[in-house]
Amino acid sequence: MIQFKLKRRLPYKPTERMNVVSYPIRDIVMEAKREEAKGKKMIYLNIGDPPQYGFKPFRVIAERVKSALDENCQGYAPSEGDEQLRKNVAKIEKCKPEDVFVVGGLTEGIDFFFHSFIGFGEKVLLPNPTYPLYISKAKQFEGDTVFYRHDAHGQIDVANLSRKIEGAKAIIIINPNNPLGAVYSEQNLAEVIHLCSEYDVPIFYDGSYDKLTLEGKQVDFRQLAKKRVPFIYGSSLSKVFNYPGARIGWVAFHGDKWADVKNAFFLLCNQRLSVNWEYQKAAAAAIVDRSYPAYLTEVKKNLLERRDAFISIAGKLPISFPVPKGAFYAFIKLESKKWQKDIQFVRAALKEGVVFVPGSGFGRQEDGVYFRTTFLPEPEIIEEAFEKIRKIL
Repeated sequence: MIQFKLKRRLPYKPTERMNVVSYPIRDIVMEAKREEAKGKKMIYLNIGDPPQYGFKPFRVIAERVKSALDENCQGYAPSEGDEQLRKNVAKIEKCKPEDVFVVGGLTEGIDFFFHSFIGFGEKVLLPNPTYPLYISKAKQFEGDTVFYRHDAHGQIDVANLSRKIEGAKAIIIINPNNPLGAVYSEQNLAEVIHLCSEYDVPIFYDGSYDKLTLEGKQVDFRQLAKKRVPFIYGSSLSKVFNYPGARIGWVAFHGDKWADVKNAFFLLCNQRLSVNWEYQKAAAAAIVDRSYPAYLTEVKKNLLERRDAFISIAGKLPISFPVPKGAFYAFIKLESKKWQKDIQFVRAALKEGVVFVPGSGFGRQEDGVYFRTTFLPEPEIIEEAFEKIRKIL
């Protein structure tokens, strides 16, 4: 049985333990709500919540949830996940069903990964910028967070990574990247895989947005990495099926390194009991439904239209950002020297009625002041928001 690596030097006090827990994407909402309570209308561009902006979830999910309510799904589901969902995920992943675990959104899968694999002081490589949850989890489990850079084209800077990879316990790859909107090329990923293989560093691959490539080729990371490096592939219903409220995700283990970690996942799944069974049934149906490709084509068409409108609107202001080629975010640099701290700018934007996320929430940005926005809303809402902040730029 795996022994968890709880190598604490001294026990945390409860307040100290909570000091390392943060989630900037939602933390800023508390301040926004205070402005809203004063009667100010707020435009929330801080979170990637597609249904909030008119994107309808894949219809099969709701249909299957309704039928599951009439079936024998009233009790606990199996701890590690619904049998059919694990089988269907395994077909996509080209692995065995026992290599698949269903989690409460990929968020829980990330938590379980850090809990079961990262010990005190062990180096974890994160992209900069990165999704804030990875930073928070690394702190909670006392890992040594080391950031690798992107180059000017939004690709992983392999030369920079090569100087940092030695001794790493794991590397996190998010593709398309949140918050950058970058999509890594096949060559770029192949170079990273080669480096990880050379240094025996396993990969946690966050595929939350893997079907939302707006430009360029959608690369199958599984095929590239197969038999070359151990990796975990994670995804969910949240983004590529536009159903974040379902809280259904899954992780699939690839390679022969993971026996102890899979056992740990099983124990962690046992202690949380189970994930909502109706939505697991829905996920099992949705991920293999033949009408999904047509649905996805329409989603990407709408996203591309909104991204292009966003570029046209934001491009008129004294800001700069790489063109997002995937997902639905932009990571924006303020070109004006007016603002020295991102939180000051974000709070000024709140006073104008627009909610962004400070760039420092995604890692330390040493070359300027950044913020993240989503371009999910209709163009008229984006235009209204950026017109509001024009005066403070």
